[in-house]
Amino acid sequence: MLVATPFAAHAQEDGIPRPPSDSKRLADYGFHLTAGLDLLYDDNVYRVDDAVDDPKSDLIVTPSIEATFGRPIGRHDILLRGKLGYDRFISEQQRSKLRVDTEAKANIRFGATCLVTPRASYRQQRADYGDLNTATENLQRFTSFGAKFTCERPGLFPVAEYNHDLTRNADRFDYADQTSDTFMGGVGYNKPSLGTFTAYYERVNSKRDTLGIENRINSYGLHFERAVSPLTQIDADLRWLDVSSDSAAVGSYDGLGWKVSLSSNAISRLKLTATTARVITNDSLIAAGFAIETSYRVQGDFAISELTSAGLYAEWEKRTFRQDAALRPFTINSDRNQRLGAVLSRKLSDRFMLTLDGQHYRRRTDTDISQFSGTQVTLGATMTF
Repeated sequence: MLVATPFAAHAQEDGIPRPPSDSKRLADYGFHLTAGLDLLYDDNVYRVDDAVDDPKSDLIVTPSIEATFGRPIGRHDILLRGKLGYDRFISEQQRSKLRVDTEAKANIRFGATCLVTPRASYRQQRADYGDLNTATENLQRFTSFGAKFTCERPGLFPVAEYNHDLTRNADRFDYADQTSDTFMGGVGYNKPSLGTFTAYYERVNSKRDTLGIENRINSYGLHFERAVSPLTQIDADLRWLDVSSDSAAVGSYDGLGWKVSLSSNAISRLKLTATTARVITNDSLIAAGFAIETSYRVQGDFAISELTSAGLYAEWEKRTFRQDAALRPFTINSDRNQRLGAVLSRKLSDRFMLTLDGQHYRRRTDTDISQFSGTQVTLGATMTF
């Protein structure tokens, strides 16, 4: 997704005015180490239909450690991040899996405002049973590398991006193995009193070698970002989607896509955010082709004090699946997902924080197959060294 950041707001670091991205970049310099421990209770770990079967509950203990390193090299900088964790299921021990999340990127600056950001990342995790729909294990591995280019400044400026993404699964789910190439190019326009507009074209080619098919997404879009007032921010991406597949049974899709977010701090200590999106999910364990996903989210974050904050959120999501039943027999054409949650965070010191997160989830399908609901409660602690 294309993201453009206007120069309207600035931060002061060492007496020098800097854009917000520079302020964040300076905070990342040096070596930082964070240890964490999450205790997650899930009352339906296999995502079975609790109206038909008796769900199994379990406690998942996840110790983790994360290291970040940032270093300036003249005008440029490098940023490295790595996180290791282990999901330990107390009862269903066969589900225990190692988590890995790593990323490396550099910011290469030239000219007055031009920036090239090459990056590479690797992530692995156990797949969620909500998409597996069967009581078996799948370790997913995601590899990505690419680069972004922009010369953002007042007036017109160019933008471009390329990403190469690989998704790999266990042998039983190799139908979902996918290799994708994303190309994006466009022209942006920035004016502090108006915000930042970017018109772009994006092309995604996704190959599923096991199935012998390729899906293609052409997007013609306009991105807009602006601080409407000191208390309100709008970020909107509208695009026309042209989706096609080598498989005639998968079919095609032509229609409007979007991602719009509006946030406001009009009420003291309370931030309200509303988001809606329609996107193409082209990397799903459910669809042998792709899914058309429409979602809505409302969220409120309240600063109870300088050390304590609380949040409430609600999400609604509908997916319509396009797949070839001859390639993978399938009995679901669409589903609806709902999530209601609350988060409470307490900072005990400059280095130690506690978080309590509760969520109720619910899925319904058009054929009443693979439906489920359940509740998750997570108590997390982090210590920064």
